[in-house]
Amino acid sequence: MKQSYLLLCALLPLSAAAQGEESTMHDTIETVVVTAQQREQRLLDVPITLSSLSARELESTVTRNLEQLSALVPGLNVRIQTPHRPTFVIRGLSSDEVSPTAQPRVSVYFNNIPTSRASMALTELYDMERVEVAKGPLGTLFGRGAQIGAINFISQKPTADFGGYASVGVGNFNMKEVQAALNIPILKDKLTARVAGIYSYQDGYVKNLSGGDNLNGKNTFGGRLSLAYQPISDLRLDLMLSYQKDNNPGTSFMSKRYPNSNGVSDIYSYEASLDSGKTWYNKRDVLLSSLDVRYTLNETGYLTSTTSFTTNTADHHWDGDGTIAPAIDMAEGVEATQLSEELRYHFSAVGKKLTGFAGASYWREDVKQKYWVGGNEQYMAYALFQMWDYMISANGALSPAMPAIPDNPQLGELAKVPLPTGHEEENNSGAINQSYDIFADVTYEVLPKFSITAGLRGTYEKFKTTNETHSLTDAIPSTLGMLTGSYPNFFFRPTASTEEVEKEFLSLTYRAGLKYDISASASAFAGYSRGRRPNVVQFNSAGEHEVLNSENVHSFDVGVKWSAAQRVWVDAGFFYQLYDNFQVTEWVQGGQQIYDAGKATAYGLELTAKAAIVKYLDVFGSYAYFHSQFADKYTNDSPQSYAGNSFRLSPENSFALGFNAKANISKNLLLVFTPTYSWKSHVWFEDSNAQQPEDPTLARLEQDAYGLLNANLALHIAQPSLTVAIFAANLTNEKYIIGAGNTGMMFGVPTYVPGMPRLVGGKVTWKF
Repeated sequence: MKQSYLLLCALLPLSAAAQGEESTMHDTIETVVVTAQQREQRLLDVPITLSSLSARELESTVTRNLEQLSALVPGLNVRIQTPHRPTFVIRGLSSDEVSPTAQPRVSVYFNNIPTSRASMALTELYDMERVEVAKGPLGTLFGRGAQIGAINFISQKPTADFGGYASVGVGNFNMKEVQAALNIPILKDKLTARVAGIYSYQDGYVKNLSGGDNLNGKNTFGGRLSLAYQPISDLRLDLMLSYQKDNNPGTSFMSKRYPNSNGVSDIYSYEASLDSGKTWYNKRDVLLSSLDVRYTLNETGYLTSTTSFTTNTADHHWDGDGTIAPAIDMAEGVEATQLSEELRYHFSAVGKKLTGFAGASYWREDVKQKYWVGGNEQYMAYALFQMWDYMISANGALSPAMPAIPDNPQLGELAKVPLPTGHEEENNSGAINQSYDIFADVTYEVLPKFSITAGLRGTYEKFKTTNETHSLTDAIPSTLGMLTGSYPNFFFRPTASTEEVEKEFLSLTYRAGLKYDISASASAFAGYSRGRRPNVVQFNSAGEHEVLNSENVHSFDVGVKWSAAQRVWVDAGFFYQLYDNFQVTEWVQGGQQIYDAGKATAYGLELTAKAAIVKYLDVFGSYAYFHSQFADKYTNDSPQSYAGNSFRLSPENSFALGFNAKANISKNLLLVFTPTYSWKSHVWFEDSNAQQPEDPTLARLEQDAYGLLNANLALHIAQPSLTVAIFAANLTNEKYIIGAGNTGMMFGVPTYVPGMPRLVGGKVTWKF
């Protein structure tokens, strides 16, 4: 009953808004109920560092994408160059999974559906109930993929009332967005349904001077069906089907070394000159389906079953050198399916002093990955021989091609050999990844204010990966491949047949923690947890298979949470982490590879605060401090190549500030102004830091400190329930990059992706 009452308290403000009561002033902040420990709890009672953003917060801050969301969550960073490879970063660890067997360090869930491929997790933020971000190793709660944290996107569930909403938005860059949701009671007290959908379009903000669509645009459609069926009081079934299709233009990988065809080398001109006559694109189709079953056995126990099946198809075509020269032309296609089944028994005992769950799960993933490489070797040769100044002239015009290998005695018989104008090859890899898990997590109330928590997960993993490389039928052999050792290919060394390797692993992850209730509105916690990223089974650039050791992290966390009369909320968490076999990703000839960079340490602070100052004003903010460093030596005392470096995509300092200023114009009209400002300090885009690129005259793979100002001005009309809003993202038109390095790093021609300039728009929402 207590949990039900708390949940009701948390949902009351949202329900009121859905019924058109926005004009009611609130001088309290929302009561937050979360499910990170697989049961409904007040955020105050959860002994881990956890952030939660409600539907009301997402709406008031006009959080339209995951990058904006991450700015509001301390310790989280999201970078999206392409929808098929988004990067989620928690406490310095990124979710890269470039090898078919590589597993993410950050578990991403959608309504408790595990999505080990980050591209499956990239979802539009429509019709959401809340987003939970849990930090620290959480294998016993979220599975073996939660090495350093987990993100759970939780959509609105069907309710017993008829209702819904519809919204239409427009903005510059030809932005168009339509959202709608409808809740339908079908059988009273038995069966309810909810359907929701979104269409979001936006022209690219970078013009391709060579022709074709603007780059970095958006063309997305998504739909979701949720059904809740309760045939008897003790049994509930929830079925969800969610589909999203992205048909986006290409990504603006731009060179800082070479000017565009207008002679401008500033990427913030937002004008690129990519290969002429080619179509660049980012396409993706994702289908997620799940069936949740809950059966109540008695007052102290219930069973849950979660079955999910997901499919993901992604295609990406990009210009690898970011110039008008037809040197590096690349494409990648990924097909993945996942099946998972999880059974849990949730219990309470010893007069409800002991609570927890135990269970088992099975997960299988089938992945197919194809890299295609093409290009004109008469221009690729300029990069291979480091004759960069000869490829494009100072005014941006394409220089004459190099018809043959230079006449250099050091090249022996290859000197003067003609270079082909076209060559194509592809590498096909795949994997069948499986895991079998058993787990338990319990909390025991030792004293009325003191409890202990312990969890354990045992995992058996089986990875089978394949690799096959060939030249395309009738493809022209690569002359440069005679120099790279991959002839008749250039990038990928040919294989005589499909190669296959299979490996099995056993592992344990665990956690232990203490929580002390200082008062009814304050608590403190301390914990230790071990996280693990599984071994990586991969084929290197020479076509040889290798197995990387599992990456392990030992994390120590302490924190406090405090609220005051529902007017103030503060939580602070401190952490210290030790890493072994730190896995890093680099672009090398033949694609991306994962390497063991050795030992590392990290420590930091994450702080969140909210306050309802008066009924006319509430404020919110967050701050994160993060310090990371690779050790000087490996375990065997040999020097580490990344000694002293910082983790990639991890600002040392970051913060976000905002407020809601409200004014009742009349009984029927409420005006709300919500500005937010987020700031991040300097970041590196590669763990190698200043070592790349090696050319000291070239721009480093880094981003200096920058801040983004967003704002939303909304007029709420109580009757009818209508909201008219004007919003802006990056109001000050700040210049920043969201990605650097990329495939061009293989040849000393790194590319950069500029962040989006100012976006201004309006939106009308009707709730019924």
